[in-house]
Amino acid sequence: MGHEVRLFAYRRDNVVYKNRSTKAAYQLWILRRLERACVAWRPDVVLVIKGGPVTPGLIRRVKARIPTRFVNFFPDNPLWMIPFDCIEAYDAFFTKERYAMASLQQVGLRNLHYLPMYCVPSLHHPVALTADDVRRFASPLSFVGSRYDYRERLVRELDGYPLRLWGNGWSRSEDPVVRRMVAGGPVYGRDKLAVYAGSTLSLNHHHPMNDIVGVNTRTFELAAAGACQVVDAKDDLAHLFKPGEEVVSYRDLGELRRQLDYYLGHPDEARAIGANARRRALAEHTLRHRIEAMLDVLAARP
Repeated sequence: MGHEVRLFAYRRDNVVYKNRSTKAAYQLWILRRLERACVAWRPDVVLVIKGGPVTPGLIRRVKARIPTRFVNFFPDNPLWMIPFDCIEAYDAFFTKERYAMASLQQVGLRNLHYLPMYCVPSLHHPVALTADDVRRFASPLSFVGSRYDYRERLVRELDGYPLRLWGNGWSRSEDPVVRRMVAGGPVYGRDKLAVYAGSTLSLNHHHPMNDIVGVNTRTFELAAAGACQVVDAKDDLAHLFKPGEEVVSYRDLGELRRQLDYYLGHPDEARAIGANARRRALAEHTLRHRIEAMLDVLAARP
């Protein structure tokens, strides 16, 4: 968008960061490197995605040396995933979680802004399936995501449905009902898109702690891929996608089963919902839309 950008990666595939015995020392080293990089390049904005190692002290030191602004785009629930003093240190802190934003504003934080998650059209899109793709990935109902206890309980309640599971941890389940549903481990890139494209319905149940009223990234990825997602009805969902037209939503297990029964029996309607979701995602919910919103906020702040 006309800006020069430099990346500072600190955790992706980094065994030192993820090792408990080395993590603290590594974080201190990272902070020193980041401070030197900021002072040397003098960026107008330092955009942090989540940023666990970035401390208020680092932000104050850098801002004392160069005229820059620190911005955080936080993808999880900030009420339990980041210390409050870290949130307050940023010039602007963007969260998808309106509940958290309201709670923090009630105790005096003034740098908070609502910003939903997004899709990336070059990464999230429909794919044409080969015969091998159909054999490997196709199913009437799928879920892509890691196993957690609460998810396993949900999956157990769907015994009897043609559900296939993809993601970390499912193969280690001790429940034979769940193990029968396991299709494979984590899927990425085109393989994940092939699972979406090969599914009549894609299940999307939110994490109970990360997503209180906001919606997760998977909501936008599924929409951009043209998948018909069956998603629990978070408060923000209806502001982003129209239930019944762009997503299939439910509020309890009974409604979930009724929606599955109906749309598994009406796959043409499910495909139409997926197509509507993709149009909405590309029109309003891409990463570019979110960056434009962030820049608008910064332009309005002194």
